[in-house]
Amino acid sequence: ALKGTMYELWAIRGSHPPEPAGLLTVARDGTALARVDPLSRPSDVTAFAVSIEPAGGSTSPTGPIVLAGPLTTG
Repeated sequence: ALKGTMYELWAIRGSHPPEPAGLLTVARDGTALARVDPLSRPSDVTAFAVSIEPAGGSTSPTGPIVLAGPLTTG
């Protein structure tokens, strides 16, 4: 992410708007630290996505989605 921005994790529940689920910090060496927020009703989550947001995060996605994928159970 560019200076002044960070990666944000989003929980997606079907066709409902994405919900903030945590922030990711990437170090200069490329390692990432994720702070994932507790989710209510985690069994309702159908996918996760990551977007680039202003530092500190956002209440809804404003930047580009850089990663998305469905949630599957084993």
